[in-house]
Amino acid sequence: MTALYNKGKKFKLLMQRLGLGGFSSLPALLLMAVLILYPLGCLLLQAVFPHLYDMEMSWQPSLTSIIDVLSDNANTKAILNSAVTGVCAAFVATLLGTLTAYSVYRSGGKVKAALQAAVWLLFFSPSYLIAQGWIIFMQDGGIASQLFGLAPGWSDWFFSRFGLILVMGFRYFPFVHLAMSQAFSQLGEEYIRAARMLGANKRVLFTRIIFPLLTPAWMAGASIAFAEGFGDFGMAAAITPHSHVPTITYRIYTALNQAPVNYSEASVLSAIVLLVTSLALWMQFRWMKKGSYTLISTHTRPIESKGSTRGAAWTSMVLLVFALLLPFGSTLTVSLWKSWSGGIAASNWTLSHYTTILDPNNGAMLAISRSLLYALIVAVTTLVLGIIISFQMTFYQNKINKALDMIIMSTMAIPGVVLAAGFVFAWNATWLIPLHLVLYGTPACLALAYMASALPYSVRLQLGAMSQLSGNLLTAAQVLGAGKTRVLRAIVLPLIKMTVGSCFALTFIHTFFELPASSMLYPAGKPPLPIAISARFNSFDWPAGSAMAVEGMLVLILLYGLAYRWLRKPVHRPSSAQEQDKMQPETAASRNTERIQQSILP
Repeated sequence: MTALYNKGKKFKLLMQRLGLGGFSSLPALLLMAVLILYPLGCLLLQAVFPHLYDMEMSWQPSLTSIIDVLSDNANTKAILNSAVTGVCAAFVATLLGTLTAYSVYRSGGKVKAALQAAVWLLFFSPSYLIAQGWIIFMQDGGIASQLFGLAPGWSDWFFSRFGLILVMGFRYFPFVHLAMSQAFSQLGEEYIRAARMLGANKRVLFTRIIFPLLTPAWMAGASIAFAEGFGDFGMAAAITPHSHVPTITYRIYTALNQAPVNYSEASVLSAIVLLVTSLALWMQFRWMKKGSYTLISTHTRPIESKGSTRGAAWTSMVLLVFALLLPFGSTLTVSLWKSWSGGIAASNWTLSHYTTILDPNNGAMLAISRSLLYALIVAVTTLVLGIIISFQMTFYQNKINKALDMIIMSTMAIPGVVLAAGFVFAWNATWLIPLHLVLYGTPACLALAYMASALPYSVRLQLGAMSQLSGNLLTAAQVLGAGKTRVLRAIVLPLIKMTVGSCFALTFIHTFFELPASSMLYPAGKPPLPIAISARFNSFDWPAGSAMAVEGMLVLILLYGLAYRWLRKPVHRPSSAQEQDKMQPETAASRNTERIQQSILP
């Protein structure tokens, strides 16, 4: 019996080291393998085994595709352009996101509401629609030319690498804003008070205290902005034909849309994108290992909100003009035209495109309904999985969690069009026929592709928020007898409520307007909204396509308003407890312990 007990104890210890106790890490690893590793592996194998998926499967290796890609000067130039554009766009996005997050943190009233609305509206529109809005405004014969009588060629400076960087910076700063907003809101007053007591001025306070403590959020937002800028093909595909600035994502898109499709070349270029972005994320990880950035503990008291500042007002005005009014206003304006050739003439304005879309027999409403259903299912599923995975990775260290971290960071480098191509091969392979698992062409395959592209970002954003939670909070709850599920529900989730809501909104928006996966995987005869919009733009029917985009954005704005009210719902506390906390700051730790007890104990 003793030997059997010892063997059982050793087995239990082994399971804990592998992460198989409590919130198991193994199911998360298997999920990532099915959603990401399997499709990606199927695609990357094309680079080495070009005949693997032929009717007569062959494992004969060949390096011809790799040699051709690396020896092509056009590919080399595209890689360098993407790297420079990604770095510069991440810098612009980090600057704007930090300024807007601090402005929201310091502001109140209308300025704060305007900034929050501007950030979320940018999430509501995907990169390809924002790029189309800028093109409509800036091109020769566009809205700007018609309004101000500008001569042809006035906007050549915009259709260049500089213009691409500028537009990408305005598009991706919300990633940094959301990460920094959570960190600013949790920055403890005791750090600011201690620095001021030692005579620190504003410059020293920001450079030596605030921003070093905000490094996790800053690095998380900047890395995501770089990954988006380097791997986004939607914006590059919209602007590159006008600017003639080749990018690696546009080269991948071209390889996947030519006849015959060159999957081998796309797989090699995707591997390069994966390598470059993973290196950047690895550098972020190494930087984070240098020190501790814990902000929330039993002694933390959030800083009270300050009044509106002049800087916040200027920031909100600039963002509203350049990030929102220009691209979105252009799209809205064109949606009210009868035809593009009619321009801004008074006789060319109409609402007929909107009335046509609202007709149930038109097909546009069915496309919107399909996208809403996909977005809701994927957002809920991804949110639940992201919370569990990030909680396990943050507070329980094991080898499987390290592997998960590497998979998640690497997946963020994969363009959506490449991952979608991987799903075509992975779920249409001949070896799946006997197993009845050929999912290609079904709604399940499209939903899995949506989830595969959204889950890594959900986990990464929530990891940034959970990394600022002190382990003492969990220890105190577990001492009181709370299980891991109770700790996650009663302690962790209330502290990262804003990040959780942001992740849900981000996933919902991303799925609703996702174009790459939709274009390659949607069931025949049942197109979602992005396919319907893309078909209008490809046929140069910009007014009808713009009207469909505006209709979709109106639906998401309504949903955002409901989510915003829920996220801003105040947590009711007894007034006596609030007054005592203000009068006696030293009792904050004991009161936090009491609140944990109230949350955990029945």
